[in-house]
Amino acid sequence: MDKEVVTTLLGTVTGLVIAVVSSLLIPMFMKRQEKIEQKRDIYEKYAQPLGADAANLLWRLNEILFDQRAHYLREDAPSTPFNEYKVISTCYRIAVLLGWIRAIRLEQSYLLFGDSATFDNIRDAVSRLEIALADSPPVEIEAMKSLARIWNIDVPNDPERAKRIAAQVNAELQHFLSKFDLTRYQQFAELGESQGREVARRAADVMACEVGVQALADARVQETWQEALRCISVKQAWIYREWQQAIGNLMIRKIGGAIRRFDIIGYAEFEAMVRDPKMDKNEPLTRLRHMIVGIDVNQPVSTDYRVTQLRLVANAVASLVCAIETMELERRIVDKTTCEMARKFLREIPERAPAT
Repeated sequence: MDKEVVTTLLGTVTGLVIAVVSSLLIPMFMKRQEKIEQKRDIYEKYAQPLGADAANLLWRLNEILFDQRAHYLREDAPSTPFNEYKVISTCYRIAVLLGWIRAIRLEQSYLLFGDSATFDNIRDAVSRLEIALADSPPVEIEAMKSLARIWNIDVPNDPERAKRIAAQVNAELQHFLSKFDLTRYQQFAELGESQGREVARRAADVMACEVGVQALADARVQETWQEALRCISVKQAWIYREWQQAIGNLMIRKIGGAIRRFDIIGYAEFEAMVRDPKMDKNEPLTRLRHMIVGIDVNQPVSTDYRVTQLRLVANAVASLVCAIETMELERRIVDKTTCEMARKFLREIPERAPAT
């Protein structure tokens, strides 16, 4: 082939390649990079306040669980402005975290939808926080095992079978809550002999049937019904997942002209909201307060599961702080002291409630 033809063809091909690259591939690459940067900007804009507010909650939990300076949460704490502020601000710090989690889900930010190990750690911490707030099986199992000890019933070692037995017992307790017009489990301990024996009898029958042993004698129920009621009169304040979402919705507001779509309401607005008499009927917010008011970390009561619940929340929040610490952010938002405290939480508080 003639050299001039070859040169011409090469020039034409080169020109076409340059045209394709400059007019198609480069813009596509730039657009893709722009989307990546935009997503990074969004998750950074959420990671920073999420980390800062997780740290704020962690400091309050440190005050409650380790420094044991939570007299304001006790049932007999005087209703002073300071004590009321501490209670409301503790609720606010928990609600803020639920608000950010809700906003991130609505935005579908990389923080919860990314595919790297860092995001896996954040998702795991958020999941454990939601479980600690919402899930009752550990309490149901503990109550069931306490009853088994009283009545000398051998509970299967299989965790799934134990969970099923506990769920069956709890279903019967739910029936009695409705039958006797009770609103909380701790009210079982206040029942009179006739009603108390009925509850104990039914719980014993369900357990014996599920385990496959002979029914408990009436005399044994008569001897133990009060002790049995104390075992099931557990103080708990579960914030179910839909309630967590509802609290999150209350805590966020849309913003315009910003990289992210949502922000969190301030403390003053939250305080006005919880003091509004209309909010007394808002079960999610009421439950948030019930979760912490009346606990005594210095002298914990064995039937008050809320201290354990709060410790599990603390472990999850510490995990969240540590996960955010490892992210490659333009601006660090978790200081060294907070990181050390988070690691202390993870060392000293188990990820799950201890088995009994």
